[in-house]
Amino acid sequence: MRPLVLSVVRLTGALGLMLALAVLFGGPLLAHAASVAQQASAPSFSGAAAKLHDDALGEQIGSRPAGSANYDRAVQYAADQLRQWGYTPVLQSFPVDTYDDRGSRLEVTAGPGTGDQPLADTLVYSVGGQVEAPLVAAGLGTPEDLSAVDVHGKVALIKRGTLRFGDKVANAASAGAAGVVVYNDATGRLQGGSLGTSQPIPAAAISNEDGQRLADQLTAGNALSVRLVVDAGVLHGSSTNVVAELPGAQPSAGTVVIGAHLDSVAAGPGANDDGSGSAVLLELAHTLAQQASGTASVAGVVPAADASAAGAGIGAGTGAARPYGVTFVLFGAEELGLYGSHYYVQNLSEADRHAIVAMINLDMVGVGQAWRFGGSDDLVQDALGAANDLGERALPLRGPLSQASDHASFTSVGIPALFLYRTDDPNYHTANDRSEFVDPTILGQAGTIVLQVMDSLSAQASAPPQ
Repeated sequence: MRPLVLSVVRLTGALGLMLALAVLFGGPLLAHAASVAQQASAPSFSGAAAKLHDDALGEQIGSRPAGSANYDRAVQYAADQLRQWGYTPVLQSFPVDTYDDRGSRLEVTAGPGTGDQPLADTLVYSVGGQVEAPLVAAGLGTPEDLSAVDVHGKVALIKRGTLRFGDKVANAASAGAAGVVVYNDATGRLQGGSLGTSQPIPAAAISNEDGQRLADQLTAGNALSVRLVVDAGVLHGSSTNVVAELPGAQPSAGTVVIGAHLDSVAAGPGANDDGSGSAVLLELAHTLAQQASGTASVAGVVPAADASAAGAGIGAGTGAARPYGVTFVLFGAEELGLYGSHYYVQNLSEADRHAIVAMINLDMVGVGQAWRFGGSDDLVQDALGAANDLGERALPLRGPLSQASDHASFTSVGIPALFLYRTDDPNYHTANDRSEFVDPTILGQAGTIVLQVMDSLSAQASAPPQ
């Protein structure tokens, strides 16, 4: 044993001594040494590295609406990155109705300002068509607003707010309107608005300034007529989820799903919505791959039972620190109605569904003033604690927005979920949603919060039964 003892003496520091003694005595000390070594050497999350992925998605690829060539480029980028880190990504195709927006136009054809053409943006899922008719102010488009005026056969001018766009247009159609123009309730254009599902009359959106000017003219008693043209329609096609798995140390511990949507609206490059979430997901996959593949080699000790598997790839007997597996999913067609996440969840086997310990969803995590966390109470509390550890402002996310992303597909079937979101992005769904506005420091916070929540889940999985 003398040569081995001499090698122990040459090791420096407490960790080196612990590892050397573990070689000599094995057993629990061996496992503890490997755990301490892993914690000491585990790579931290890099917001700067995540920003490079965001640059690739938001600048080099740009706008990525479902069904587009750019979306396919984003899928290829993500799959290529995952392969570099040792994953075997699976491309999961699913049917989706994509929306082909060829443009909308609005022109004043009679009354003050005849010939004016306010810039119009299509409300996604509007039917195509052309309407020339009197314009009528219809408030916020509530049933009460519409019953107070005669909109039959006319174009209803409706202000944004209170109701969803689809509800406003549905109410107007039920009241007999031939078309709808929604104007913004804040300065500037209203881009990227969606009806959620097709309605029977054409609908477009205009800026607050243009809409208020038309509303003021109508309030003053002026009669106006407009021509509304929506050149758009629904196309039946497909989109793709990108799925990659990182097995855990204890198969019985279940799985944590980390998700983000890879698509954007057509109006802009989607650097924050949701290039930021996709970028953090990719860098988390990279970070956890490094951690998993480095466990045995960092410790300097490969237990005999695992020796044949060492170096065989991610999760292949590497003694990953986390007991549960991790599944990374970049969802397609979120902007069209959570298509990708819904398809993913509905196609899980009953066993796989029950094995999901938690789903963590990253959507718009690179811009804004403060953190908001939605979803299951226990996970929200874990995330609030993680944000507090970083000295960051954070609050629970309540109301309709708390379910307005892919995690809703999981909670709807009883799977616990956490939604990470950052308020407020002034460039949401616009051409200015560019990578230059995404803050790598905030991306770093997002990744760190997710890792801390995952550590909490690890501790729960490893805790002895009560």
